[in-house]
Amino acid sequence: MHEEILIVTKDIIKDVALYFVPIAALGISIISLHKSRRVTKLENKLKEYDLRLKEYEIEKIESERQEKQKEIELKNKADVRARIYKISDGKYKIKVYNCGQGVAYNVDYEIPDEYQIVYMKEVTPFEILNPGCNFEEHVVIHMQSSKKYKVIIKWNDVNGKECGNEVLESW
Repeated sequence: MHEEILIVTKDIIKDVALYFVPIAALGISIISLHKSRRVTKLENKLKEYDLRLKEYEIEKIESERQEKQKEIELKNKADVRARIYKISDGKYKIKVYNCGQGVAYNVDYEIPDEYQIVYMKEVTPFEILNPGCNFEEHVVIHMQSSKKYKVIIKWNDVNGKECGNEVLESW
């Protein structure tokens, strides 16, 4: 009887080794393949999200750099304007002033002939006009002069680029 149990046990082990182990190995291989495919998909998604995050960071850095550049340009930008004002009966002056934050170089102005205002250019072109500073020159206004006038102002910025401004005013 002991021998029969031993033979049955050998047959069972033999059947298990022949049928069950390969089937179990196949099942484990299929599960492993499925999980490795999921891991690959997850890695690809992580790479995609990482790439998107890096692109976003690059855009953010570029945006900040452009904002700083604009701030620097505004800080160095001159804004030159002009206005005629009355100093006494029949006497007028034009005041040219820099209300920007940058320095203006070689500032010059002109009033078109159609307004019939005579201007005396004694100090122009004004070499350096710092922020908040101004210069004045005499102008002659007579009966035919227009109440409204346009002043065309030209200057160079820090980089030597020619800038301009047209101001429509009244006296």
